[in-house]
Amino acid sequence: MNGEKLIRTTLAASFLFNLVAAYMLAFPTSYLAGLAGFTISNSPMHTALATLMVVALGGSYGWMALQEKINLPILTFGALVKGSAFITFFVQWMFDAVSARLVAFAVVDIVLAWLWLNWVIKQHSAPPKSKRF
Repeated sequence: MNGEKLIRTTLAASFLFNLVAAYMLAFPTSYLAGLAGFTISNSPMHTALATLMVVALGGSYGWMALQEKINLPILTFGALVKGSAFITFFVQWMFDAVSARLVAFAVVDIVLAWLWLNWVIKQHSAPPKSKRF
């Protein structure tokens, strides 16, 4: 599998992953959310906004997977968001604010962030393709 095909596959998988995460955020009492270690929020507004952001980001990953050319700045932004999400969960776990299961669930985010950033860096360091007239 070449690099671009791998990135497109991970973008499509991330779209699905984000939809599942949004479901768990929206319905923290569901069985799936319980398995991942989600807890009930005291603020329905924050829960709704977090769910909206997870769905919106997931939609952008799905959209990118279908584009003729992957938008490197948007992919970089997505990688930074995914990496930041993992770091946020990890730090909260260190302070006993979330369960270790939630951090384990978020490992997917850091792996995707690493894959995407590596690919973006390789795209920038690759020699430009010559355009023939």
